[in-house]
Amino acid sequence: MRSLPLIFALVPFIAFSKTRLEDYYVGFEIATIADHETADGESFDLSTNIPLENSSLLINFTLADIDNNGSQSWSDFGVDYFYHFENVDGFVPFVGIGLNYADLDANDDVFWNLYLGLEFSVSDQLTLLPKLRLYQGFDDFDDTELEASIALTYWLSDNHGLSLGYTHNSLGETDYIGIQYLYSWE
Repeated sequence: MRSLPLIFALVPFIAFSKTRLEDYYVGFEIATIADHETADGESFDLSTNIPLENSSLLINFTLADIDNNGSQSWSDFGVDYFYHFENVDGFVPFVGIGLNYADLDANDDVFWNLYLGLEFSVSDQLTLLPKLRLYQGFDDFDDTELEASIALTYWLSDNHGLSLGYTHNSLGETDYIGIQYLYSWE
């Protein structure tokens, strides 16, 4: 019973903190493959988030180079739409759809994406964003793949943030660790 006033005192910090889903930002991420025994490689991602009413639009461009007994490089351009449900005690569930165009070494393909995720505020500067992505190519990559990711974002100020992310991709059972710089102008 003594902790009840403390919980009510923390509600404004949890419920009204800065989020990745509901703010304008531009981000630059550098990611690397976590297990270098299976493959070696890096990716560079430039993205921007545009909030809309109860939703957001994420546009990203990725360059990657992977060495798995032979070098493979690709670029990827994607547009994803996320619908945000009602913020409940600092938790913002969301669903999304999107398209990606991948320019691979051997061929090109367009992928559809489905998303399911949850962003919640740990404090007024710290958010956690777990997300699932189901995707499949329209042409050459007809297997449906699943990707699970989690990002911990710390806002240094109203404009600058850092995010540490982990992604497990079922395609090749590959794990990525990345760090992202975020600039928000809202």
